[in-house]
Amino acid sequence: MKTKVLLLLLAIAAVSGCKKGSTDKTKKYPEENPLADYLAATGFDQNTTPQVNLGVYRELGFTFTPKVKGEIHAVTVKIPDNADNIRVTIWKVSDKSVLKTINITDLTAGDEKKESINPIILEKDVQYLISFNTNDVYVHFRTDQGNVTYPIVAGNLTIDGCWARIGTAQAYPEDYFFDAYEGDVSFIFQQTE
Repeated sequence: MKTKVLLLLLAIAAVSGCKKGSTDKTKKYPEENPLADYLAATGFDQNTTPQVNLGVYRELGFTFTPKVKGEIHAVTVKIPDNADNIRVTIWKVSDKSVLKTINITDLTAGDEKKESINPIILEKDVQYLISFNTNDVYVHFRTDQGNVTYPIVAGNLTIDGCWARIGTAQAYPEDYFFDAYEGDVSFIFQQTE
């Protein structure tokens, strides 16, 4: 009888130990798109002006730093015009290298398009940049048209600044600006540990 009780207790302990271990390893973190939090925190959500066919193409985007290890598994783009093809680039800032290029097709004016991608692993405390090349943008700015002090916290990410470069080449944007965000390009981030 004691042997049966002991075996039963050992079986229960083993099962509960397995459940705890599997729960910790399969914890699912929520998805995050930092754009809305960023626009709200800066006040850039106060005014939005669509600009269509600007005459020049620009590489536009923002730098960001994850506060946790995670991954990007989708990008989002919204422009105020129809477009057949928009190039989105994710860069590693330290060496200005391209981590991933995504071509978004069949954009409809005013509709956000989400494109799933093979996950890109992002390291904690490493700075990255997401940009897109377009001549159609939404310009977001504050009512007082004031500058913003960076960094801006947006969930598990900090937004470190906005960048631009004139031209259609896939070249790292090097013009920094404080008084607006020109987009909309963003991504879906998920913490992994």
